[in-house]
Amino acid sequence: MHRQNRRIRGIGALAVSVGLLLAACGTQGPAASDGASASPEGSAPVDSPNAPAEAVEVEWFVGLGTGENEEQIATEEEVVAAFNEAHDDIELVLTIVDNTEAATTLATRIAAGDAPDIIGPVGIRGLQSFGDQLLDLTPYIESSGVDLSGIEQSLIDAFNVEGAQIGLPTGVYPSFIYYNKTLFDEAGLAYPPHEVGEQYEGQDWTWETVRELAMQLTVDAGGNDATSADFDPENIQQYGLDAQFTENDARAWSTIFGGSGSAVADDGTTAEWPDNWREGLQYFYDGIWVDHFIPNGTAVQALADGNTFQSGLIAMDVVHQWYTCCIYPAEGDPTVSDWDIAVLPTGADGEVTSKLHADTIGIMSSTEHPDEAFTAMTELAANADLVQLWGAMPAIESQRDAFFGAIAPWSGLGAPELEIDWNVSVQMLEFPDVPSHEGFMPNFQEADSANKDLGNRLWNTADLDLDAELDAHVELLQGIFDEGG
Repeated sequence: MHRQNRRIRGIGALAVSVGLLLAACGTQGPAASDGASASPEGSAPVDSPNAPAEAVEVEWFVGLGTGENEEQIATEEEVVAAFNEAHDDIELVLTIVDNTEAATTLATRIAAGDAPDIIGPVGIRGLQSFGDQLLDLTPYIESSGVDLSGIEQSLIDAFNVEGAQIGLPTGVYPSFIYYNKTLFDEAGLAYPPHEVGEQYEGQDWTWETVRELAMQLTVDAGGNDATSADFDPENIQQYGLDAQFTENDARAWSTIFGGSGSAVADDGTTAEWPDNWREGLQYFYDGIWVDHFIPNGTAVQALADGNTFQSGLIAMDVVHQWYTCCIYPAEGDPTVSDWDIAVLPTGADGEVTSKLHADTIGIMSSTEHPDEAFTAMTELAANADLVQLWGAMPAIESQRDAFFGAIAPWSGLGAPELEIDWNVSVQMLEFPDVPSHEGFMPNFQEADSANKDLGNRLWNTADLDLDAELDAHVELLQGIFDEGG
């Protein structure tokens, strides 16, 4: 359930714990509900020479990424109220728009000359339509003395576009392997590695090793695994591997199994599909249609409506940090009662690659109040309560222990206490996909849609000539790129 086009002002002095980015930053509080600047009782009249200056209104637009779910709104309201309580010169206004409408709403407002001041949280993909309309924060970072030493430089650089720092990272979501310990135990198999460089049962931890393991964990209705001559691929009951919630995005699948790459050549205009991406997609495609250890599109929908790992019938699943929201060990059939996480293997390019999602908060370049917007943005970006609310690993390293200590989506569901090795997630931050699988393409929206169409076709169609499909797709992308030029 979502709230649409909701504009909210702080209505109480609510104390909120705010992580600090600035050497001196605080929180703020209530504003008049009609948008006018309210004069506290006993204050000087507006025309008095000693009257306080009217607060500058700064609008925060939420909905492009996370943050617009019903259960998130109350905390965001409290943060706005606390910010306004602490700042007499700034009135922070919260606008929340349904995620399905947010991009269109923002584009319409920009075209009408009515853009908000601050947008976010928004991920790398969501920025592609608006990144060139964001303020370069570099001079404000330098003049304010904001301390960014607690954030890895690689995460800051993720939002540096051609020398312009268009945002500061708030939360990061590395990907890794979630694995169902119960299914491993039933098969009598050792758990996958938790350390980069660690072997699995004497073998290097590569995608080929994962394939062999996943086939042993893929089981048909007769109890035969996928390595058996008696295995029936038409009646699979349990799969060894998935990489769910990738929205059929061919770039995402290519990166998971092939490593970092781009659909755009270095010149910024030529379409391509790198060899390691082709190899990665072949692994995925064969895993579905030849070796049968990855569910196809139809099977995915039959497994907990697409939340495949939570179905209890997926042994290993490549998903991001944010997926902790969606595992419920006391639900599913059979229930996911015991799970942990493992590092990703070496890919086709010879590198370990953790497909990275990352959120930022940015300032529109059209803002009339960049200094005040920067003050608000830095406090929002560093607010540990917000990052926790949004399910993100904090970009600020010092906040991570508390974040991991608070993750317990299974609490109260009657599930056993689980000890998850969150060090795996931290390790995966060292191996982000650069360039990002969600990065720039000319004529982005149309090109992104074409990549998803390709992924959907591969996910749902057997016996395709993958190289021929990719050659045709590159030609299609080139036409799309040229149209946007």
